[in-house]
Amino acid sequence: MNRRSASLLVLLGVMLGVAAPFLLPSVVWAQTSRAAPRKDVPPPPPASPPAPAYEYTFVKRESPDEDLVELQRLGGEGWRVVSTVVVDGSTRRYVLMRDRRAEPASH
Repeated sequence: MNRRSASLLVLLGVMLGVAAPFLLPSVVWAQTSRAAPRKDVPPPPPASPPAPAYEYTFVKRESPDEDLVELQRLGGEGWRVVSTVVVDGSTRRYVLMRDRRAEPASH
């Protein structure tokens, strides 16, 4: 390659470099301009946590000693007494509640 063709090649490259913003304006603007974050717009609020899920059960009341043993066992599993209910005028039951536990994944 002689000097003249090398000079023409360099000149062509310089001209394309200067003309590139006009030939491909959207590409150049997308690559060179960055939108500055607006300070007058507050950030979005954080996502709210999921609503708690509970499960319920009941225990038929037998006698104070048996009830105490059973309630202590269930308390160790995370159950809490939330109410007592009278059924048919004589039978009493404890209503228990605890946070719903994730079910084990089936394989």
